[in-house]
Amino acid sequence: MKSNLARYGIFFILIHWLLALATAALLGLGWCLRSSPTTTDERAFLSDLHVSLGLTTGALLVLAILARLLFAPPPYPAEAPRWRRLIGAWVNALIYLALVVVTASGYLRQLFTPAPVLFWGTPLPSWGEPDDRLAGYFANAHEFGAFALAGLAVVHIGLVIANSFAYPGFAGRMLPGKSEAPEGGVPASRMGGPAATPAGVKIARDLARTMSVLGWLGFWIQFVFAFLSALLLQFATAGRALSAVTLGFGDAIYWSGCALALLLATCALAFFYTRRAKQLGLTPERYLNRKHGSGLWFLSAGTVLGLAGVLLSFAGVALSISLLIAKTVSQPPGIAITDPSKIVRALDIFVLLMSFLLLLAHFIGVAISMWLQIAAGKARIRYSAASEAAVGAPPSAGTPI
Repeated sequence: MKSNLARYGIFFILIHWLLALATAALLGLGWCLRSSPTTTDERAFLSDLHVSLGLTTGALLVLAILARLLFAPPPYPAEAPRWRRLIGAWVNALIYLALVVVTASGYLRQLFTPAPVLFWGTPLPSWGEPDDRLAGYFANAHEFGAFALAGLAVVHIGLVIANSFAYPGFAGRMLPGKSEAPEGGVPASRMGGPAATPAGVKIARDLARTMSVLGWLGFWIQFVFAFLSALLLQFATAGRALSAVTLGFGDAIYWSGCALALLLATCALAFFYTRRAKQLGLTPERYLNRKHGSGLWFLSAGTVLGLAGVLLSFAGVALSISLLIAKTVSQPPGIAITDPSKIVRALDIFVLLMSFLLLLAHFIGVAISMWLQIAAGKARIRYSAASEAAVGAPPSAGTPI
């Protein structure tokens, strides 16, 4: 007999299977390019196909991550133990991380080779220059990520099979069909436990209100800073050809570009806070009951991403300041006129301003995430105390024992 398990939506299902098929094809193409002896023409065709399919997979991956952030996937069955939920959540998160590493490193590897980046036959603009050292570094990261992705895929399939034996109908959640969840209201599996007490509902709604306000505040602040940083990055990259620049990890613009990418992710996560705030007020047991896993995992994710963004932005600021100081003191007055590479350009100031904006934006994101984590921790303690008090409260007069 199948359990009453809520299914994924049709968008989730479509993206999941497209990603699964594209990933299998990419791993197969990668293995052929790595081990099979082919002619030069065949290898060029397979390589272009691999790159084009990888970029398409990257676009699907962005849609999948946005869908995960904006819409809640169906939860595990209510009777599932916490360790099973945590393993499933971590394996899914690691699969997404491996996909990000594989697609990003593959694109960057191709970017630093002499060959143009072709997307289904259309050459894409190149913002880098050939660099064998960087190409080799990203090629190693790409290969390592591919092996990790293949291993995680095997583990994921094994978990689905194991969960299907434990909870009949578990694998069918990702197949098209009619939902078997109870009609009317929120499914029991989504609630994750008994109904909350009135005191618990008030605690959850207070936390939800705080999360909504801070989520919108963080979203708009980071969105504005990301927009300004993107403009400065456009100005900086558009003028890189005006003078000779040594590309590499010592260039501030690379670290700032990575920090900008993380800022876009934390901006989407801040919007996700506002979506989760609504569900927190409706299903407090799922988020505040300590026995039902880490329902507020996204707060920890926001803190981690924000701290990583702070480090990357700080590296960009430090490298930009070092460059400006080096250009200022390396040559005596008058020499810079005959050595344009030693001139402090407006583009150097753009990169420094962008790094400062990114540093401030990530710092605000970390502050909001940590504040919400503290508030959530206090709410969980109060919620547990209210639940225990309700369970241990003596029956009122006239209530049968």
